Amino acid sequence: MRKKLLPLLIALAALISFSSCSEAPVMPEPMTSSTPKLEKPAIGENYYGHINFEFLSKGQMPHGKTGAYGTMSNLNDAMLEYVSDLIDRCAESTPESGSLEEIIKEMYQQYLDVDARNKAGIDVLMPLLGMIEACETPDELVNAMAAAYTNYGVKSFISLKVNPNHVDASENILYMMNYNSMGHMKENFTKTDNGSEEMGNFIESVLCVLNVKPEEAKERAKKAVKMVNEIMKASFDIEDTEIIENHFNIYGKNKLNALLSNIDTDKMFRAFGINPKKIIVYDVSQAKKINEFMTKEYMRELKDYVIACVGYEYSDMFPLKYSDKISKIGNFEKNPEKSAKSFVAKILEEELGVVYGREICTKEVMDFVEKMVGDIKDSCRNLIKNCKRLGDDSKEKYISKLDNMVVLLGYNDNIEVPYIITPAKEGGDMLSNCVAVKSARARQNLAELEQKVNRETWGMSAIEANAVYNPLVNTFTIPAVIMSKPFMDPAWGEYKNLGMLGYIVAHEMSHAFDSKGFKFNEIGTYSPERINEEDQEKYHELMKRVENYYNNYKLLDVYNINGVQTLSENIADLAAVQCILGIAHSKEECKEIFEGIAEQWASLELLTDLILTLESDVHSPGEARVNAVVSSMDQFYEVYDIKETDKMYVAPEDRVKVW
Repeated sequence: MRKKLLPLLIALAALISFSSCSEAPVMPEPMTSSTPKLEKPAIGENYYGHINFEFLSKGQMPHGKTGAYGTMSNLNDAMLEYVSDLIDRCAESTPESGSLEEIIKEMYQQYLDVDARNKAGIDVLMPLLGMIEACETPDELVNAMAAAYTNYGVKSFISLKVNPNHVDASENILYMMNYNSMGHMKENFTKTDNGSEEMGNFIESVLCVLNVKPEEAKERAKKAVKMVNEIMKASFDIEDTEIIENHFNIYGKNKLNALLSNIDTDKMFRAFGINPKKIIVYDVSQAKKINEFMTKEYMRELKDYVIACVGYEYSDMFPLKYSDKISKIGNFEKNPEKSAKSFVAKILEEELGVVYGREICTKEVMDFVEKMVGDIKDSCRNLIKNCKRLGDDSKEKYISKLDNMVVLLGYNDNIEVPYIITPAKEGGDMLSNCVAVKSARARQNLAELEQKVNRETWGMSAIEANAVYNPLVNTFTIPAVIMSKPFMDPAWGEYKNLGMLGYIVAHEMSHAFDSKGFKFNEIGTYSPERINEEDQEKYHELMKRVENYYNNYKLLDVYNINGVQTLSENIADLAAVQCILGIAHSKEECKEIFEGIAEQWASLELLTDLILTLESDVHSPGEARVNAVVSSMDQFYEVYDIKETDKMYVAPEDRVKVW
């Protein structure tokens, strides 16, 4: 059965509107033979809908799909199909000893060996679970949480990570990050009941697996979720997370002891095997609330949640008899090979990414993308030089940052595997090998505390359908997966590719100069004062214009975009399209870029998912990443002869230019 979509996607009624509408949207009537034929919107009415009419007018999501379905999900599907074949080839080959291909083969085959998995059970986890259950004091539980991370790779309430120091980006520092929310966002708890229900059911299932009686498990799960609700409410709202200064809270020993007054922080760090002189607390309010619960009174709830974190981390690897209760991968019995491949793609994402990248990133592809990056950098440099809101000193600093930017393309060819996989023929079992992988990666990160920052470190896998800019090191990463169809193909020519992959490249590059990124220097040190006060004031005026521009953008003539929540991403979008259009020399070349932009963000989405996106995503919906952006580009009016009477029209004085 296929899901019907909201009018935004079925009838292409998502036209730009800057006026309010008091009528609530209605769900569409079922399609019948008498249903009027959908008409393709004019370019001036809805450019996004015009270019993507054939795709959007189908008005149906494939069975089983959730979230946005379109170009990005098609890319992910194509990647998964390729990776599936890649795993098959590894499994059928005789790979070199110690190679990534051998690791992939061994883990795949061990996952499929149901008898061996059932025989091994979850014995490897029992020492940790027993240690957690035996805790009687918060300090004992902190020791158990440290063991969970360093020996099993499981994060819980105390979530530590080593990252570059914002005060001096040449050195690493320890961060206390958000606690392990088991994949849930604050909005799922505070604005819906979904988070509480899903988490409660999961905790209950984990406790039942550990032979807690169902009635008791249900009651304990309720109490644990009630505690989590309080922590969620104390945590940053998504708008607050976008204020980067909120996260730079440096704590020395005495200050940290006061914040975490209910635990012994010296013992905590010794348990984690580190001795930091200072620590950055990512969310102080959240840490305070966690500390409030770190008492004997809440030991049962605390222990149950940490136990559930262990279950969450390893649920996909539990023996088959537990898979129907807590596994996140799916029905093993229905399709064992598919389940096994999903598991391998998750536990060995980085390793698979390297093998995938070696095949995808041919010389032709790399040469094409490297030229594209160079052209986009040149265009960005030219925009900075001619930017009227910047003085000469600020321009010089911006250009220095651009010139010192590290670009990571394709895959991590310098991968180092920090663990050893024990083959089944030597007595190895899948769950124990998973523990070896996860614990080694956890200890590897903590060990970086004593090392200098490496700005060329990969922070994502080459098969992750995403791209990332890191302001703490002035580096952006374009993984191999988006250097392929449907995001890129050298056969398409330069300008369509600029509208597709080029938009992504320019977007990530532009994050270096967005509302957060501009505050960091060429190596990633936080130093907003290096930009003079006058230029900062002009930039804040621009930020307010961008914020208001998107606040007034409506979907379905009802749903507003949150201009504060999406500010940095919207700036990066606007700057990116300015940048790639700067490479074009004719209307036809601009037209190809615009069409590529529209095709890239084509997607179908259910109303409930759209609303959640508007509430919890720092990115604007795909339609806005097309229509709201191109409406601010003068070239759009020249190429398509947009008139004042067109809905897409924005007066010249209201068009937002980042540069």
